[in-house]
Amino acid sequence: MLAFFSLAAVTWFYVGGAKSEYVISPSDYDFRYIDDTPRGGDTLGTVSSAKDGKGAVLQCTLGEGYKWPFCEIAISLTKKIQNGIDLSNYHSMVIEASYKAPAPDQRLRVYLRNYNEEYSNTEDPVSLKFNGIEYGPSETMGEFVLPLNSFQVLSWWISDLNVPLKNAGPELNNISLIEIATGSAPVIGDHTLTIKSIRFEGLMVTEAQLFRTLTFMWMTVVMIILGLKYWQSRVTYAKERRRADKLKKINSSLRQQSETLSVLATTDALTGLRNRTEIYPVLHKHLKASKKQHCSALCIDLDHFKAVNDTYGHDMGDRLLVDTAQILRDATSTSDIVVRWGGEEFVVFCPTRNLAQATFLAEKIRYAFENYSWSHGESMTCSVGVASTSNSNVAALIADADDALYQAKQAGRNRVEVYVEALMAS
Repeated sequence: MLAFFSLAAVTWFYVGGAKSEYVISPSDYDFRYIDDTPRGGDTLGTVSSAKDGKGAVLQCTLGEGYKWPFCEIAISLTKKIQNGIDLSNYHSMVIEASYKAPAPDQRLRVYLRNYNEEYSNTEDPVSLKFNGIEYGPSETMGEFVLPLNSFQVLSWWISDLNVPLKNAGPELNNISLIEIATGSAPVIGDHTLTIKSIRFEGLMVTEAQLFRTLTFMWMTVVMIILGLKYWQSRVTYAKERRRADKLKKINSSLRQQSETLSVLATTDALTGLRNRTEIYPVLHKHLKASKKQHCSALCIDLDHFKAVNDTYGHDMGDRLLVDTAQILRDATSTSDIVVRWGGEEFVVFCPTRNLAQATFLAEKIRYAFENYSWSHGESMTCSVGVASTSNSNVAALIADADDALYQAKQAGRNRVEVYVEALMAS
């Protein structure tokens, strides 16, 4: 059934079933005459219906009274300019017309005028965007196809209205007026434009959209079939599972509880970071695996944290600790080990960083504290002590970093201090 539908849909598309047309005719829309006389020109002309009643005729005599003489036919698509026609789903404008001018190779200008409340004003017709193109028509009646993606916005309009860059591109989603005018360099004399029809051509659905839809349908059917097969296998598995020994279930439950307790024992419940329990064996393992045999540590303490607790309460204090944990996660790499050491103090172990690299990380964390949007809406800072070791004495490393942290606190907070002996060795 799906295969038949897919074949029918593809056939329908390629025989033209997806084509869409929007036709402009004088019987349905208002065709008006416009020329240069309001600007001081002396062009004379009219717009009238064609003899067969199936078109419109623009006749004008361009004069020399205006520097840029012109005449045009204006087609209003809506009674209110703010309620235009959406032409964004069409790809071509087809004009069936003939054009006679005093000299050969004369051109016509076509404008699709778009209304957008960001730059248009109902009291100022010039504020409608000029999506324009210029082409050379034929003296004999024939169709000329204008690709809509070739229309460009006139530069003088962008400049005169001081249109921002975001609105400077072509827009065809609210067209309320179509204008067809003599070219930008017309010859003085008699001009006759006969328009038999104007239409816009597009596709209700593109080829890519059609095949995406069919692919989605096939994928949906396949997923349903696989889902049914999976469900059947789950039913079979459930039946077999019920036959398993009760002791196996008990053992599985005990093992799961043991793993959960293990995680809880080594994880800080508030921040989700490691706690200091069993951190020494883990760090020794990392040091043993490291070929460089050096390790650095950062002791981090939130400045004036007690004042936050006293002012906003312990619940807000907990939220700030959670924020701190997130900052540390974002700043560190997967090789670093972040630990909540206690209270508002955190330790970052860096098994692969030397002293200079660890100091850079400390400054990165300090800067992140200054620029973070904290939960209580005020600024927060931190003090950081940095130390490094080339042996496996983790306890001494932490003590050195803690001494450097004390120096940072004494020096005024919101700073990074490096353990003196480590700095001299570096």
